[in-house]
Amino acid sequence: MKPHAKLAATLVTLGIGLFTVERLVLDGLREANGTGHIDGTLLSLMVLVPVALVLAGGIVFMLGAVRRR
Repeated sequence: MKPHAKLAATLVTLGIGLFTVERLVLDGLREANGTGHIDGTLLSLMVLVPVALVLAGGIVFMLGAVRRR
């Protein structure tokens, strides 16, 4: 596998994994009758970081494919 494809796959996998962890944490808080509270900054990071990793993986894949031509 080409190096840029490995890097892109790793970034996307990390993003999806973090998204899954985020969903598990938020579902766990919901099951605790809403008594848990997460700071707004942390909650924003839990949403933005996985999205950024998936987008970065897509960009790395596209730029790596273009550069190799």
